Amino acid sequence: MPALVDKLLAYARHHLDLADDDLIYARNRLLEALGLDVYEPSPIDEETIKAMKVPDSLLEELRDYVLINKRLSPIEAERLAGSIIGRLTPLPSQINRRFWSLYEKNPRQATDYLYDLQIKNDYIKKTFVDTNIHWVARYPDNFLEITINMSKPEKNNADIAKLVKAAATGYPKCVLCEDNLGYYGRDGHANRSNIRTINLTLDGEDWFFQYSPYVYYDRHCIVIDKIHRPMEVSDRTIRKLLAFVEQFPHFFIGSNSDLPLVGGSILNHEHFQGGAHLMPMMHAKPGKEIKLKNADGVSCHILDWYNTAFIFESAHQDHLLAAIDRLITAWRIYDDASLDILSHTDVQHNTATILARYHEGRYLVYVILRNNRKSAAYPEGIFHAHPEYHHIKSEGIGLIEAGGIFILPARLKRQLHLIETGLKDNRTVDEIIKASPDLAIHRTMIERLKTHPGPDVKLQITQYVNDTCRAILDNTAVFKFDEAGRAGLTRFLAKVI
Repeated sequence: MPALVDKLLAYARHHLDLADDDLIYARNRLLEALGLDVYEPSPIDEETIKAMKVPDSLLEELRDYVLINKRLSPIEAERLAGSIIGRLTPLPSQINRRFWSLYEKNPRQATDYLYDLQIKNDYIKKTFVDTNIHWVARYPDNFLEITINMSKPEKNNADIAKLVKAAATGYPKCVLCEDNLGYYGRDGHANRSNIRTINLTLDGEDWFFQYSPYVYYDRHCIVIDKIHRPMEVSDRTIRKLLAFVEQFPHFFIGSNSDLPLVGGSILNHEHFQGGAHLMPMMHAKPGKEIKLKNADGVSCHILDWYNTAFIFESAHQDHLLAAIDRLITAWRIYDDASLDILSHTDVQHNTATILARYHEGRYLVYVILRNNRKSAAYPEGIFHAHPEYHHIKSEGIGLIEAGGIFILPARLKRQLHLIETGLKDNRTVDEIIKASPDLAIHRTMIERLKTHPGPDVKLQITQYVNDTCRAILDNTAVFKFDEAGRAGLTRFLAKVI
């Protein structure tokens, strides 16, 4: 065991900024955590440890040790391993000082520093993230990015909806609260011993910045209100988004809507998501220009995108905010029963998803109109993925999917492979499903692929998934790309212009 202690300390020196002056202190904290009262230095291979990109092998050795010698359960061993690597990670105050010192030189250096550190201290489990499957679905007009995420659990829309009115209880109040910083964890609440966050001021309010452990795209970050309060879509929201991209112009940022089904998976704590990535919708071409009155220096176009989206652009923040507010305010109360759009029944239904970036001195803000109403025909949501697509994606379509990156459940890796194998073996639909009963949800898909066979089964399955994701975005469009939808959009814009 002393050899492992020395290896962990060497790893911390080379990768986690452990200073020589703190070495003895860190060693004693490790011995305390492991319940050891005897220590003798052991020879280790410094060069191998120096060359490590991730701490996986050391943490695996640590977990094995505590499983056997401390008789811990696997989840308890995982918490203890997280706690130990967290003890070897610089304190939050040190991280913040280093971050802002680098920021003075270059904001990108600062965000890269935190990202690399969170990989090196196992908060971002890069080896596991690298098992995610990613591809690009290209169409004549646009493209989508599609991933099968092996670490993200598939969530239930009904459970997400309950969070809107859920009272904050316990400690921490939720998985986003600042109180998670260094938290050991408990059943039902993940260990966060090794998370590190950066304090921010956005439009005069205290927020903080952290990375997502799931990494849906490059530098996937979460920006969180220090106050535990529900999501909202307002002038205040947009001011925060603009303040962030002004400070970090190499990142985009976005706010989910404030309603279930068309919002994110966490609605009871205000937060944004962003990263060093351009969403597919940000590559979409501006379509028809909307001439807004009293909006000097602001351009607005309907975006040539699958859902109902607009792009606003201006160098003048106040004029931009006023123009966007006019659109969202009009949408909040807009009804068009002929298109199934009702702003209110017993609750609010119309809202928006908003994304922003900063480019060459100009703010670009993307506003996607959303409605979460349900009906007898569409009990999961009129402007949600329709039932025939739920076997691929049933969760709410938040800002990431609305912007063109689909995060599909891990089960699909196995299910799609089994379907491919069954089709190649020329088995019947019933034979394929009998061999793996959970494939029953894909019966229609399998039947379609059997009816229209092609030379490349894998390519056919991929194209089916691509088309399903594109169809889901079409479902979310409140104004469809047909004659009735275009006429409805014209009627709505008359309220705005």
